[in-house]
Amino acid sequence: MPPFLLLTCLFITGTSVSPVALDPCSAYISLNEPWRNTDHQLDESQGPPLCDNHVDGEWYRFTGMAGDAMPTFCIPENHCGTHAPVWLNGSHPLEGDGIVQRQACASFNGNCCLWNTTVEVKACPGGYYVYRLTKPSVCFHVYCGHFYDICDEDCHGSCSDTSECTCAPGTVLGPDRQTCFDENECEQNNGGCSEICVNLKNSYRCECGVGRVLRSDGKTCEDIEGCHNNNGGCSHSCLGSEKGYQCECPRGLVLSEDNHTCQVPVLCKSNAIEVSIPRELVGGLELFLTNTSCRGVSNGTHVNILFSLKTCGTVVDLRFR
Repeated sequence: MPPFLLLTCLFITGTSVSPVALDPCSAYISLNEPWRNTDHQLDESQGPPLCDNHVDGEWYRFTGMAGDAMPTFCIPENHCGTHAPVWLNGSHPLEGDGIVQRQACASFNGNCCLWNTTVEVKACPGGYYVYRLTKPSVCFHVYCGHFYDICDEDCHGSCSDTSECTCAPGTVLGPDRQTCFDENECEQNNGGCSEICVNLKNSYRCECGVGRVLRSDGKTCEDIEGCHNNNGGCSHSCLGSEKGYQCECPRGLVLSEDNHTCQVPVLCKSNAIEVSIPRELVGGLELFLTNTSCRGVSNGTHVNILFSLKTCGTVVDLRFR
C-alpha cells in the first residue's frame, strides 16, 4: 500500500466578545486589618506607621475589625495605624444614587484636610458600601475604617436611639435620611389660610389683604369696619390693621390734621409759608398764580411757592397767652 499524506484543516469561527463590567458590589477587595479602625491609635513602640501604597484604583470594602465604612468626620492624627488618617469628607450615597464621587481627606498637624483626593463610593443592596480608592501621593496615609452609624453623618436634627435622624417641628427629613429641610406649609392647602400664606423658617403665618384683618383663629380674615364702610372716610387709601384702620396718601401728598384727607405739603415757618406741589400731581396742566404779588418756582419734580405771611392775601391770626 503506497504511503499517503492525510491533511486535516480545522476552521474556527466566532464573534468578538466585549468584556462585561463587573458590579463593584460583588467584585471588591476586602480591607479587614484591625489597625484601620478609627479606635486604633498609633503606638510606634509596637511598629512603624503604616501606609496604603498598595491601594491603586481598585474597589474596596471595609470588613471585620476594620469596620464597615469610611468615617465621615475628621480623624485626629496618629490614628488608624498611621500618622495621617484618611476620612470621607461628605455623606454616603443612597442605594439609588449609583456611583458618586466624594472627597477623601488626610488629617495631620491640626489640619483636617492637609491632603485630599477624589474617591468613588457606591451603596450596595446588602446595606454596605464599596469604595474605589486612589493611591496616596505620599506615605503614612491610610484609609480609615469605622463601624457605620447614621448619627456619624451630618445629621441636621437629632439622632434617636435607633440611629435615625429626626427633625424639629416645621422641618422634614430629606431623601438622604440625614438632612432636615424647612417645610413649606403653604404648599399644602395654602397652610389653611383663607387668603395669604407666608412661609417662615420652621413655621408660617397667615395674612390678610388691604382692608381686612385676621380673626382670632389666626387663619381666616374679616373686613375691618372702617375701610369696609365708605373707605373709612379716607380721601385716598384705607389700610386695615389688627387695631383698626388708617388712611394713607400717595407719594407727594401728606395726611392733614383730620387724619383722613390728603393734601399738598404746606410748611408754615415763622415769617413765611412754603408750599411744595409734586409735578406728577399736576400732570400736563399749566399753573397760574392769581395774585401777582406771589411767586412760584418750578423744577423737574416740584412746583415750589414761598411767600411772606403779609403778602398774597395771607391772614395771620395771632393770639397771645
